[in-house]
Amino acid sequence: MSDPRLTTSEPRDDDARLLHAAARERLAAATSDLRLPERLRLTDRQRSTMRSLLSKLSRSVEDELRASLLDYDTVRGNQGLTAAFASAHVEIAGPILERSGAAADQGMVGILIRRTEEHLRFHGRGLADMPLLIELIRDADAAVADHAMAILIARSRRLDSFSEPAAARTDLPAELIHRLVWRVTAALRHYMVAVHGADPRMADDALVDAAERLLARHDEGDSLESRAMRLASRLQEAGRLTDSLIERALSEGSFALFIGALALRAGLSHASAWEIISDPNGRGPVFIVKAASVERANAISILLVLSGTEQGVPAQVDLFDVTTLSSARQALRFWQANPGYREAVAELSQ
Repeated sequence: MSDPRLTTSEPRDDDARLLHAAARERLAAATSDLRLPERLRLTDRQRSTMRSLLSKLSRSVEDELRASLLDYDTVRGNQGLTAAFASAHVEIAGPILERSGAAADQGMVGILIRRTEEHLRFHGRGLADMPLLIELIRDADAAVADHAMAILIARSRRLDSFSEPAAARTDLPAELIHRLVWRVTAALRHYMVAVHGADPRMADDALVDAAERLLARHDEGDSLESRAMRLASRLQEAGRLTDSLIERALSEGSFALFIGALALRAGLSHASAWEIISDPNGRGPVFIVKAASVERANAISILLVLSGTEQGVPAQVDLFDVTTLSSARQALRFWQANPGYREAVAELSQ
């Protein structure tokens, strides 16, 4: 779809203001980027992977909506819309959302960072590289075996046929999938009404119905993280969620299980545990392994794998040694609060 701002033949009276605003927007973005401390700056590869994941995620939602909308009269009665919605090569919602910046809010960016770091850290690991997961799939405990297989299936959805990171809407929490679906729906409305002249009321009725049907099919418990938490819970019930198993899960690439195990033992959600582990100052991983009562030898091995270098590990070990179990759990207590409350507190702290 072409951008109407580039195809208008005559200059508009307000073009000077728009040009100035665009220049200021670019300068503001560049200024924000330069002010970022190096430790917080995304690498080019991280940025590229996140953009690709966001595009795939919004397109997967768009494709489901477009396929559903082909059955509605407002689309079937418009040949141009029918052809566009049925063509896999026509991008509709993506360019509209990219121009507005609507798709990448803070919650979505958090998911994208998590998926990107997981992919870059454990890219290329196949099932043969994860002996722990193989053992659990073959476990005599049927519940353990079933949960392990569920993890493998969910994990397979995160790579495409070229071993590049893929994105499934099942991996989004309910709040984020709702926001994304309605934003994609709004972009499709703009295309239907403004570009193809569809009747606004008929378009609204069809779009809302199609979006609500899609949302009704969403199962938040189908995500890799939810499946990992269920396996960790079963292992804990059986007295098998040991320090050695947690360390193996990390070193062998079962990152979701590793985080789920720590989260369970520290009394946190999977998402909160990931945030803590991702602390750029390196204190978070120390607090969570201590709060999870991981023994010192296993904790040091975990910190080494997480850091990827020995440079900051001595300081982390020193912090681990002087931190008590109660103080570690106190430090993480805030992450046990309601996510909406935590978000509001964070906004006021900026």
